[in-house]
Amino acid sequence: MNFDIFTLLPVLVIGFVLLIVLLIILNRILVNVGAREIAIKERRYFGSKMPPGRVVATEGEVGIQADVLKPGLHLIRFPFEKVVRKVPLIEIGADELGIVEAIDGEPMAPGRIFAPDRAQNAHNNFQDPIAFIKQGGVKGIQLRTLPPGLWPIHPYLFRVSVAKTTVIPQGKVGIIMAADGAPLDAGRLLAKAIAGHLSFQNAELFSSSGGQRGPQVDILTPGTYRILTQSVPLEGGTDVKPGLFTIRLYDATVINENQIGLVEALDGSPLNPGDYVAESVAGHDNFQDGHEFIDGKGQRGPQKDILLPGTYYINPLLFKVILESAKEVKPGEVAVIVSNTGKDPSDDIRRQMAAKVRERMEREEKEQAAQSAVHLDKADAEEIKSELLNGDPADRRLDEGAHEAYVVPEGYRGIQETVVGPGRYYVNTLAITPIIIPTTNQTVEWTSGEVVNTFNPFEVISKDGFTMQLEVRVVFRVKPEDAPFMVAKIGGIERLIQNVMHPLIDSIFRNQASESSAMAYLQNRHEEQERAEARVRAHLLKYHVDVVNVLICHIHLPEELMKTQTEKILAEQRQSMYNAQREAEDKRIQLERTKSQADNQKDLMQATVGVEISGKRAEQRRAEGEGEAHYILQTGKAEAEKVRLMGEAQGVAYREQVNALGAQGVALVEVLKVIGEKGVRITPDIMASGGGNEGSGGGIGTLLLLNLFRNQMNLPATNGEKAER
Repeated sequence: MNFDIFTLLPVLVIGFVLLIVLLIILNRILVNVGAREIAIKERRYFGSKMPPGRVVATEGEVGIQADVLKPGLHLIRFPFEKVVRKVPLIEIGADELGIVEAIDGEPMAPGRIFAPDRAQNAHNNFQDPIAFIKQGGVKGIQLRTLPPGLWPIHPYLFRVSVAKTTVIPQGKVGIIMAADGAPLDAGRLLAKAIAGHLSFQNAELFSSSGGQRGPQVDILTPGTYRILTQSVPLEGGTDVKPGLFTIRLYDATVINENQIGLVEALDGSPLNPGDYVAESVAGHDNFQDGHEFIDGKGQRGPQKDILLPGTYYINPLLFKVILESAKEVKPGEVAVIVSNTGKDPSDDIRRQMAAKVRERMEREEKEQAAQSAVHLDKADAEEIKSELLNGDPADRRLDEGAHEAYVVPEGYRGIQETVVGPGRYYVNTLAITPIIIPTTNQTVEWTSGEVVNTFNPFEVISKDGFTMQLEVRVVFRVKPEDAPFMVAKIGGIERLIQNVMHPLIDSIFRNQASESSAMAYLQNRHEEQERAEARVRAHLLKYHVDVVNVLICHIHLPEELMKTQTEKILAEQRQSMYNAQREAEDKRIQLERTKSQADNQKDLMQATVGVEISGKRAEQRRAEGEGEAHYILQTGKAEAEKVRLMGEAQGVAYREQVNALGAQGVALVEVLKVIGEKGVRITPDIMASGGGNEGSGGGIGTLLLLNLFRNQMNLPATNGEKAER
């Protein structure tokens, strides 16, 4: 069957037109809402009029309807209703939150900036506009915010702005300023803490629980928070919506090693009258929990507790942290503790401590008086003893006119009796004041040299009117057990040196110098030094200071006196030199004499020994002589007797010989005996005879006769005799 295209054309056109009309009708009746959008309806006919000021209709009134068409296919009552607009869902990113402002609702209470959530979330995060209106939702910026996600929010009822989440980085602390809420309590600097607001992320609970406007006591520690802060509209406008909270970042409190943090509370209960520091409060976690501090009746002002090394997240509007170095007591030092806390010492405690001090002083004064008696003469020792036991009038006036702090036992307010030894200490210098006292030997000098603890030399006037310059050194020490009492008396080493030692020693040396002439002072330097040391020791004992020694280093006399003295000394030296030279010459002479004696000592000794030997020999000879004389005497007597007897015998013999030989023959015999005994040669050994003349004297006969006598006398033979034999 053949169809003419021109015949079917009208039918096709009509069908197409009917299809278009049907699609238009269906589009008005059936509305398809996409997955990421919502549709806004409007009622145009057959409905009541909305109440004045209302923006959306909740009961089918003519106008923009409060309920929205969510994603899906919806049937509307066309032509009475129509979809006027499709809008995308509100998307809140992971690092964002939505700030909602209601265009319609109940009016806001006077003085308030942000609308409370009266519907208590019956509107399901503003997704049910009708519930919001019927449950008393308030017009204005809402305290409830939208968390991350897709939200079908009615654009005619709510304006949504996006705010970034609040990020508190490490090492920072977030301080909150609330723009709305109840007024601050009278006399308070910070708003009271509200429990359960989840670090200000639940603004509705904060507001409904009585949160106050102004700086908050609670803080934000490092982390991410969804807090109602300033926001920017989603449409991309440049206007900024104010938030309930403003956050300021502050540095966390960092206490380095060898440091401490002293804390002063800027808010809290008033400090008790008479207290220097506030009492400790438990539970504030090193002042990081201001809520607990305030609720625990923490007092404003300096705090007794301290912060040790570490990092702390503290509200700087509530607490002021002062960094100080840890206190170190070095070897050779002690720390005297002055406590600003504790019980007030009663009169009984003061009297007990005063009696204890008096007892110690009396004992030490007696010991000092005894020591002075050993080193000084009687007059000076008695004078110093009187000063020690009776006191100096100037010192009494000083003590009567000044208030001396009390040394107290532990637990009482005041200077503590117990000192602290070497070490490192983390102490609250607002609660206690450590005073470092060296216990080793300290030196103070009055000299022109540039050293520590130096004063100008003393200018003193001697008794004879000369100006002398004295350089003095004083060595002293404070015993550990005396340190608290020294601090109570004068306050510290610097004040001791400046206010006591310097004027005291100056006066002592001036007084002593005025009692002696310049040269005598120089010559008696040791005695003057001992007198000054005894007086300095006696006076400083009253300040609980032990004097080791007082030294006069130099005494500078006037130039004119030194010139005269120099000339005198030179003259004395010359005289001494002459005397020395003379003495040297005398000694040289003596030396020469001694040397000569030494050189002749051998001869002298020999002579001396010879004299002694001669003496002994003389004595020997005298003894020998006496013996010889006695011997001779006796011998002589014997010889005489012998001679007498021999003479008598010889006489008899001579008579017989004479009778026999005759007198001439006996004489010849005697002569020959003598010649024989003496060995006298009277005849030659060889004799030649000229002939046999008988008249020539006998010749051979005579010779024979002589030889005969020789043999009889035992005379030696002559050479001639030997030859003849």
